[in-house]
Amino acid sequence: MKNRIIKFMKRQWLLVWIVSVTLALCTIVAFAEYPGTNNFVKRVVLFDDSSDSMFSSNLLTYIENNRISFQPYYVKELTVNDLAQTYDVDVFVWNYDIDGSGDYYKRQIEYDLEISVVDNQGNVISSMDAGKYIQIAKNDSSTALVTFNSGSASYTYSSPQVETLATNARSQNKYTIKFSKNWDLKNDANKRVMIKATPTSSFPDLKPLAAAIGLKEEQGSSSTGWKYYINEQRLNTSALPSAYDAYNLVLTGTGSETIEIEWDPTKIALNKDFYESNGAFPFVSGEVVYTQGGGTTTGWNKLVINADSYSSTKEYRNRYDIQLYKINGEVSSSWNFISDTVSGNVCIKINIPADSD
Repeated sequence: MKNRIIKFMKRQWLLVWIVSVTLALCTIVAFAEYPGTNNFVKRVVLFDDSSDSMFSSNLLTYIENNRISFQPYYVKELTVNDLAQTYDVDVFVWNYDIDGSGDYYKRQIEYDLEISVVDNQGNVISSMDAGKYIQIAKNDSSTALVTFNSGSASYTYSSPQVETLATNARSQNKYTIKFSKNWDLKNDANKRVMIKATPTSSFPDLKPLAAAIGLKEEQGSSSTGWKYYINEQRLNTSALPSAYDAYNLVLTGTGSETIEIEWDPTKIALNKDFYESNGAFPFVSGEVVYTQGGGTTTGWNKLVINADSYSSTKEYRNRYDIQLYKINGEVSSSWNFISDTVSGNVCIKINIPADSD
């Protein structure tokens, strides 16, 4: 039998060689494909487990190099004729990614909450001027979590219980910082409220969020009407749009106005949680109206904000913050991609009839 096999191999050496090479190639191909498949699975797992982005906020950011970011909040100075008694800053903490994907964290998130009044170096202050105060309220409660004033024994607060974000849906906690009406927008500019939300040890995949939030006077605050600006451009006038992955569009003003925003959805996306009926922000019915494809330019979307800073039902709202996201790479090499007319690189049009600037 052995001799027959040897004779066959000698006579059919060409056939044997072809079969051997073919088998060897199949083995190499199979080996080469396996790591590729494994890498694909890893990418999927990494995507599913990137839940650090599913603990997010409108103002709090990740802590980099042990430094907590400063978040200036521009406001118009309140006068004796204004009904509002405080400068209110809403800070949201969400259990989902604010990039508009809509996906949420699949477990109830638990985190520790720390609040302090700090100076511009991040040090906790030791005193406040008489008559001035800062309150922090949670989820529009009439009872404040903490009040800081000249009589406070401490200017640091730690929540006595763990804060939670429910699961099975997108959920949020809202913390409203209330600076007293007599807050000096110039001389008190270095006093800030530091808020830090730190997931408990049960959530090693989530990163802490924090920011030191302070009031800044809006230029031209004595004038009425509404205006807009890109916050990143204001914070760093030398930076180009390419320096940021997303932008914060700020609308601020006084009085009643109908603001129309139109945009090219192939280049820019607005945070849908801003305009969806079940979104993150507590707007009243009819305050924010979204129409897909409703822009005056073909294919553009439209958002109408019926603003009224004197309306109690709208919580005397004099500011709107909207997150903007790039869709297909850079929108422009300069900040001229937003304007009140459509031309050139403009992909966002904002119409504010009473805006005289």
